Amino acid sequence: MLHLSDIKKYDRCDKYYWFSKQIAVPYFPFATCNYNIYDLTKQYFMFQDVFEGQRGDDPAKALEAMKDHMVLMNARFAYKTLRVTVPFLVLEEKPTLILPYNACFPKEHEAQKIADMCFVLNKNGIEIAEILIVHLNADYVRQGELDVRACLAVSEYLYNDKNKAHHKAIDLAQEHYRELDDVIEVMENLPDLSQVQKKRSSACTNHFKCDFFYHCFPNDHHDTSILNLVQSQKKYELLDRGITDMAMVIDDVIEGNRYQYAQIMAAKKRGLFVDKMALHTWMKKLVYPLTYLDFEWETYVYPPYDGMKPFDVLVFQYSMHIQKERQGKCFHEQFLSKGDCRRAFIEDLIAKIPKTGSIVVFNAVGAEALRLQQLAVQFPEYEEQLRQIWTRMVDLSVPFSSGLVYDPRMAGEYNLKKLLSLFSDLSYENLEIAQGLEAVRRWRELEQGSEESQKIEEALYAYCGMDTYSMKVLIDFLYSQLTPA
Repeated sequence: MLHLSDIKKYDRCDKYYWFSKQIAVPYFPFATCNYNIYDLTKQYFMFQDVFEGQRGDDPAKALEAMKDHMVLMNARFAYKTLRVTVPFLVLEEKPTLILPYNACFPKEHEAQKIADMCFVLNKNGIEIAEILIVHLNADYVRQGELDVRACLAVSEYLYNDKNKAHHKAIDLAQEHYRELDDVIEVMENLPDLSQVQKKRSSACTNHFKCDFFYHCFPNDHHDTSILNLVQSQKKYELLDRGITDMAMVIDDVIEGNRYQYAQIMAAKKRGLFVDKMALHTWMKKLVYPLTYLDFEWETYVYPPYDGMKPFDVLVFQYSMHIQKERQGKCFHEQFLSKGDCRRAFIEDLIAKIPKTGSIVVFNAVGAEALRLQQLAVQFPEYEEQLRQIWTRMVDLSVPFSSGLVYDPRMAGEYNLKKLLSLFSDLSYENLEIAQGLEAVRRWRELEQGSEESQKIEEALYAYCGMDTYSMKVLIDFLYSQLTPA
């Protein structure tokens, strides 16, 4: 049995689809979906006498239900071996497809999936005349009970990458409509890997490597592989020309940004590359005392507390290592709580953080600074004090993300954990919690009243504390690169 998700994977890459059927990839939701979008949509439209499909339903059941119901919810339809679940099908006057999304701006790239759903419905004698998109209202601010009609928005449009609505969903679906018979036949007849051809594209290495990258490129695992050259559209062309290693690259055949230059120079010298002048300029930003700061947070699709918007976060933990002088020791402060701990978090942070000096964070703009700016909106009485914190932040990721410092072993990556393992003897390997998503998962257990609450708290303290201490270690490493041997 095929599903629309299979079609999407096949469109991306036939080999990706094949591997997805052979190898399970763990999935962990980055946000807590604290309400059911289908129930809220049903409430929004005040639907009555709705046929509600269930997992495993025979598709014939939905066709039979159409005789007695004007609204079908989660109904299963099929054509050949392709099976689709239709969120809402309204049969009054003209057949209308209602598609709920747990997103503020459902994107136009959803059009192909919608078109394929319409194809299956068409093969079942149902021609869709109208498509409505239900999504979250990005401007909704919760006050008291969740206001469904204010929280949700209904539109005929999908949104582009700039969150602008230019094209109706029905028009996009008609534009992307295709016959799927040939696709279904091909997908049903992929018995072994020898018949599957990989489709090389930016999706293989864009931002993060594909889950099955090393299955497709088994001979390109080495750190200086040309496939680790970041932000390059020419890497596959170079690979086809026999340029398999970054050390083989001639500067004028690539885009030539700073990070690529650092990668190539490090590959050619088979060792650490440091732009000492640029690094020295960056390090001059640091003013003691240095405060190494890290937050952990949960993201909620629907605002759980007053003053929050869709996809706002709840910061539940911080770790803070404070170093008063260059060669001085660090002392540690920390915070961890449950429930609506926003005000307690703010007050504890303001009370303990030094009033002067630089605040060192990793990926400041997209993480800690943004968290404080959101809290300042929710609690305007603390805005000025919070502003005094985020305006002193210095982003430790910059020397590594911009090519000031590059080690071939980075292999095109510069996350905090990898850098720590490369430039020190420390690592996260022996911690019970070793990465951010695991910290969120364990905090969710704590929030739900786990019997292992003390053990979870200790693990969270250790993990977040390692993050801030790691920053101190990396600052020491950067200083060492400016000190004459």
